[in-house]
Amino acid sequence: MKEKADTWQMELTQITWEFEKLLSAHDLTRLNQKPDPNHWSPMEMIQHLILVNTSYFPIFDRLKNNTHKSPLLGKVPFVGKQMGKMILTATKKPMKTKTFKSWEPSGSSYNNDLLTAFFKQQDELSGYIQQLDPLLDRNTMISSPASDWIVYTLDDAFEIIIHHEKRHLSQLKSLLQ
Repeated sequence: MKEKADTWQMELTQITWEFEKLLSAHDLTRLNQKPDPNHWSPMEMIQHLILVNTSYFPIFDRLKNNTHKSPLLGKVPFVGKQMGKMILTATKKPMKTKTFKSWEPSGSSYNNDLLTAFFKQQDELSGYIQQLDPLLDRNTMISSPASDWIVYTLDDAFEIIIHHEKRHLSQLKSLLQ
């Protein structure tokens, strides 16, 4: 279990470093610029990642505090495992997908406070990975923060988060380089 958490933390550290290196090479004007009206600016992508990642934090807190109740659909492990695999497969694909309304960026102009918030939540996410290590490999079922009808394991949640960040990092690299 510890190995899995350590691997995710190392991946998250690498991803965070790559984001920092990429974003620091551009000014706020460039980072707030949309490639076209139908695509997000780099800063909107960052806000989206913050919205997605921090939406998991209340779930992680309940798990930490031992107040988490397994979702109804999570009581059927096959369902959760299949949903987790399906979502993980989707996050690994480079194609554009529609996000849930609660995870859409506000679409305004951003300043350096957003970048500070992003790096802060990356540290918090790393802390959650470490703190929740004892619950890994136990098929702990959670609901997606986006919908109670979407369930998967805690392990899949961390995999989904990591791959989601990698996908947006790749998009940012293409957009900014």
